[in-house]
Amino acid sequence: MKVAELKIVIRLVISHALQHPARMMLTMFSTIAAACIVVWVVSGYDSLSQKFDEFAEGYLGRYELILLPVADPSQASSFIGGTGGPALSQELIEALRADPAVAAVDPVFQTRARIQKPGVIDTPERDGAPTSGSPRIPSSAEVAASASAAMTRMNRVPSLVGTDASEPPHTLLEGVWLDPRQMDRSEGVLSSGSAEQLGVKVGDEVAVGGGPDKEVQLVKIVGIVEQSRTLPPPKFTIGLPPSREAALRRGPTSNALYVRLTLAEKLTGAAPRISFAGIVLRSGVKPVEFQAAWSDRFNGKDSAAEMQSLAEVENEITNSTTSEAIRIQAYSATGISLLAALFIIFTTLSMGVHERIRQFAVLRAVSLTKAQIGAMIAIESMLLGLVGWGGGLLAGWGLLELMRMLRPNMFPDGVSLGKWCILLSGACALGGALAASIMPAWRATNVSPLEAMAPRQQKYGARFSWGATIVGLLLIAVNPLLVFWVPMADTARYGISAAMGCTSMVIGFVLLAPGAIIVTERFAAPMVARLLGLDRRLLAKQLTMNLSRTLGAVIAPTLGLGLFVAMQTWGYSMLGPFTPGKWAPDMVAGLTPTGVPFSEIENVQHIKGIKTDQCLPLAVEQTKFADDITGFRVRPSATRQDNCVMLGVDTDRALGGKHPMFDFDFVQGTREEALAKIKNGRYCLVPDHFQRESGLNVGDKFSVVPPETPNQKFEYEIAGVVSMSGWHWISKVGLRNRNGGRAAGLMFASFDQVRNDFGIDRTTFFWMNLDGTATEEDIKNSLQAIAERNFDPSLAAARRRDRPERGAMGPPGNPRRGNYSTTINIRTAEGVRTAIRERADGIIWGLSQLPLVTLAVTSLGVMNTILSSVRARRWEMGVMRALGLSRFSLFRLILAEAVLVAIVACVLSVGLGVLAGYCGTGVTRYINIRGGMITPLVIPWAKLLIGFGITLALCVIAALWPAIATGRAEPLRLLQAGRASM
Repeated sequence: MKVAELKIVIRLVISHALQHPARMMLTMFSTIAAACIVVWVVSGYDSLSQKFDEFAEGYLGRYELILLPVADPSQASSFIGGTGGPALSQELIEALRADPAVAAVDPVFQTRARIQKPGVIDTPERDGAPTSGSPRIPSSAEVAASASAAMTRMNRVPSLVGTDASEPPHTLLEGVWLDPRQMDRSEGVLSSGSAEQLGVKVGDEVAVGGGPDKEVQLVKIVGIVEQSRTLPPPKFTIGLPPSREAALRRGPTSNALYVRLTLAEKLTGAAPRISFAGIVLRSGVKPVEFQAAWSDRFNGKDSAAEMQSLAEVENEITNSTTSEAIRIQAYSATGISLLAALFIIFTTLSMGVHERIRQFAVLRAVSLTKAQIGAMIAIESMLLGLVGWGGGLLAGWGLLELMRMLRPNMFPDGVSLGKWCILLSGACALGGALAASIMPAWRATNVSPLEAMAPRQQKYGARFSWGATIVGLLLIAVNPLLVFWVPMADTARYGISAAMGCTSMVIGFVLLAPGAIIVTERFAAPMVARLLGLDRRLLAKQLTMNLSRTLGAVIAPTLGLGLFVAMQTWGYSMLGPFTPGKWAPDMVAGLTPTGVPFSEIENVQHIKGIKTDQCLPLAVEQTKFADDITGFRVRPSATRQDNCVMLGVDTDRALGGKHPMFDFDFVQGTREEALAKIKNGRYCLVPDHFQRESGLNVGDKFSVVPPETPNQKFEYEIAGVVSMSGWHWISKVGLRNRNGGRAAGLMFASFDQVRNDFGIDRTTFFWMNLDGTATEEDIKNSLQAIAERNFDPSLAAARRRDRPERGAMGPPGNPRRGNYSTTINIRTAEGVRTAIRERADGIIWGLSQLPLVTLAVTSLGVMNTILSSVRARRWEMGVMRALGLSRFSLFRLILAEAVLVAIVACVLSVGLGVLAGYCGTGVTRYINIRGGMITPLVIPWAKLLIGFGITLALCVIAALWPAIATGRAEPLRLLQAGRASM
């Protein structure tokens, strides 16, 4: 195309834009809003990626390398501050010190410990387990605020770090570093964040308690060091949970109380294990060359270790959970906004092509070629895209600056638009514009010059296309097949489902949209007409009169609303396996740390408020499987674990009679057969999710290893497989050992069998039903009294030595019973259900933020479509006004079109969102440690109605201006506009 021809095309585009300024402004504003969403979300990833090097440098501190022990890949990931796991050998440390390239090697021992200001009583709430099951149920806002505060506290609770380093690992802000000449002093140095959290300054003391049979000891704070920064949270939460591990879990903790190694040993009562070592190289030695020289020496059985440099720390941060989550959100926001911009611009261009058919025909008859006609549409779309891109960047930057002024803590380093903001917002605006121009350009170039003399006949309806419907249904079926049926590696399923399944599903619903419009118009239009007091014939062809225009208006809000439905469906469906089912009795109580002897069981059963014949003592032990029957070494998840909880119960009362306490639904076997077997041997009931993962059925056997005697095995035969949804909640009262980690399930066996196999001589847990004659607090006080009089300090100390994290520590300075006391933890099934729902509301609504914002943006496209529809039918509306239709009736007629558009969007969104959400639950069990369960489909209609109401309100609001303006117009002005005018 020559320059002169291009100038003519550009002049025609500008002329058309000036002729319809309202339409162009609305479209531009919609595209700007879509690009602004991308800028808002992606700015978090830009900010994070720009700070990767700073995070890594702050993490390493003064060290150039850190030496980490290599864990067995079949074991669960170790957590910062853990007492178990692999450790570095002293021989390896000494070998490094002997290397002439090394200036210093600082071995570090870090572990969890209770560190607090003297006089502050540490309660079980610190560990996330309130002592009573009957608190006031908080609101969603309170739950969210409490969760945020709790997470902040947990992130700042210091670990106990033992080190003999001569210099601080980070910049010393106040005071002095630990004096290497005063090894016997009870002195420590705190990280700045921990000092702020504890309210401690230089010269104050902190109480530290962690060792068995050890008094709580006071440590004087002599210095405060700079604390390394943590990765920021995302602004929006989008999509499924990330599948990668959190970053930097094995090395230095950012929240620390630094003490000498000898003091750490004294405080913990155990010989320090070297968690990692910091390495300082001599001047001129390159870390890469030093790593290469030592790589072969780290492969020995007794010295399995690895070195991390600054570059490797940066790489680990890049591949961390936080980075992946924000990266996924950036791509998700771009995809959603791109589709929104695509359909908004597509609607505008389609309207312009439809209205200018005769103009294009005249231009073709005069001199313009097909290429020039197509160029007009392309330039018009690119104009919209460029304005949307530039405006989106400007609006996004302004929004970030505003939020920085209102909430400085969200943007501690200021705001900036990085390369990903620019690239992805450009992909959203320009990509959407280019894609949207293809179909209108094709229609415009197919206009024949003869149509200037004989224009196309106006169609007043559309036919249902079975071909498009069948193809759409086939495409929709792709994602469920990929998630639930097609065999593939677990690690590949998420990516394939997201790339192929979700894309085909969206295309499938787009192909179903014309049929949904036709069906909705046929069945919903009469009801809407009756509701608004209109003649039903006025709405008979309201949507299908121009199907392509309506299609764009419907699909745009369907994107946001469909994602909202998907998030709600996914979230509440995921709660299903974790919410106590009807099988669970009313209450479970834990009497820790020593429980009561069997002779006290009857006294517990006769406590007021408890049904005597429905109060069962439990014999509990978490034990490892002798073999990898769940595939744990391949991929751990909520069900694929290497251990289980053996639960011994009185089988007659638990499973027998017409109304058993544990009213299980049997998936395999029968209640009667299982009861007979369990009473007479080493048999057990297993949950159905364990059966699916292990492949074991009724009659099969598995072996477990007692924690106290690892060389011994006990074999249990499966007597029945039962549905046991929501069993995880009982872990809050301690049925699982913290050293054991997640369990593959609860296995119900005979009380005597479990007691004898695992050497249980006292009962710590009771499961009971209540009669309503006493409050939960009264029951707790009665249990407390029984536990107090049966408290065994020596047994508590022994258990503390075996499992140091589980001991209950009394207040600092209170040596009562050797710093041990009884703790009563109770949980009610109904209380847990309510708390889960309350907590879930805040999380799931957080997931729904971006879909609702997208829905608000796409409502501008609906306004644009209704404006076009109204202006294209002004002549018809003028005729109706001339024949007696009132202003208010015309107003209601336009609102009725908006209501119908909202109904079609809701219908499509239900199908798209429910299917996407359920497929999401299926994918989750393959990619996330908290997955693994077969989840029921839960459609939270009450929550979805809120989204439907918002959609209806936005569509009606979008139609108000066109409806009011048209209703106020005189009939003559409407008639003068002409049948095809705009």
